[in-house]
Amino acid sequence: MAVYSIKTQRVTESSKQGFQWHLDYPSKDQKIDVAELSDQGLLFQGWVLNDKKSSIALVLLNGGDVLKLQLTRSRPDVISKVLGQEADDHPQLKCGFSQYIKLKHSSFSLGIVQGGKFNEILTGSIDGQFQVLKGKENWLFLDNDTNKSVEQHTGKLKLSRTAQYQWKDYLVSLNDYSTEKGIPVCLLVAPSKEMVFDEYYPHVLSKKAPIQSLLKLVPKTLDFLFPVEELKTLEKRSFRVCDTHWTFHGARLASQLLACKLSDESIDTKEVFKNDIYRERNVTGDLGSKLFPPHSHNEERLVNFNYRNKVVFDNNIANFGRVIVMNNDEAATSETLLIFGSSSSYTMFHYICRIYSSVVFVHTAGNIDHEVIEKVEPDCICLQTNARFIIKAPKFEDSIGEYINQKKQNGELLEAFVAKSIAEESLAYIDYFKQLLR
Repeated sequence: MAVYSIKTQRVTESSKQGFQWHLDYPSKDQKIDVAELSDQGLLFQGWVLNDKKSSIALVLLNGGDVLKLQLTRSRPDVISKVLGQEADDHPQLKCGFSQYIKLKHSSFSLGIVQGGKFNEILTGSIDGQFQVLKGKENWLFLDNDTNKSVEQHTGKLKLSRTAQYQWKDYLVSLNDYSTEKGIPVCLLVAPSKEMVFDEYYPHVLSKKAPIQSLLKLVPKTLDFLFPVEELKTLEKRSFRVCDTHWTFHGARLASQLLACKLSDESIDTKEVFKNDIYRERNVTGDLGSKLFPPHSHNEERLVNFNYRNKVVFDNNIANFGRVIVMNNDEAATSETLLIFGSSSSYTMFHYICRIYSSVVFVHTAGNIDHEVIEKVEPDCICLQTNARFIIKAPKFEDSIGEYINQKKQNGELLEAFVAKSIAEESLAYIDYFKQLLR
């Protein structure tokens, strides 16, 4: 659920205007979730003292709305502490206000109307955890994120020499490993939304952007997917308007391209997905939910198949360290695919588990755990990361046990899901994943 921060800033010195005031709520940097804002509204509570004989009115401005806040609440504490007078029967005893307001816009201001003149006294805003960049035609993009997406795109943040060296070492090791072990390996980098739909993005891609430097380092013999052009020309929109991730259609295409790289068998993926049914649904997404009010857009969702029905193991760990195993005896091939992936992998599950009879997903964003490979004994391996993550190279040798132990220490482990019926070939490595949680 989206959580917002309330930002407030005093504008004028009220003592010079002939009134005194104080805002109790909302307090500066107060946290509030979207459900409370939508269902109950934001509480505006405080007091106003009039130092002049002319009447005053307190108003809240929110977009085109002007709302009057009634001074009807008794505040004996204000009379005694601020004015130093007896509160009983004082003419300004009812100087307080307390009212929930359902705001329609993220910015608001408070003002005093006195003698026909409006005096703004405070400005405020409802801000998400991260800033969101608004592009053309209401498309939303990341801004001010930890990966500095805008700086990467514009070339202000380059791929450092250290990162280039680490990437080169990772890529060469990956290529050598695939050759030595005879296991098909593919590195899939999910493009950033702004590279695919650059016509809606307010910045131009720089030739010095980190992704441009990475592309020059990839060995020609390594199976590598960075499907910008394919996603651009897809007949259905490949990225969500209010989200950083690709649509179901974009995930389908990525799954098809991946299968073509990894599998020797002649798989007609169009045939596998030809009867798929989609329905439009209005959704906010990870960007739309960061704005207030939340932004949403109609997106097509696959309705005839859900990968969750094929999940036989899920350790339910958030983010890094998550392990999900899917079995599907009706898949197009009898192969096992191991994915060391990131957030973009999840939508692919709806398609990839209909191509491979067993899919093992480990959330590491391309970091490789060789012990997991030994336990799973996959027919093919996918390393999946997102373009905005590439300023830091993945690790060729990593341990999901370390991620899980960290979650243990933080008390973040939830009960794992284990299906009653599991394919025999998956039993041994699922038992291994279960042991990591103990």
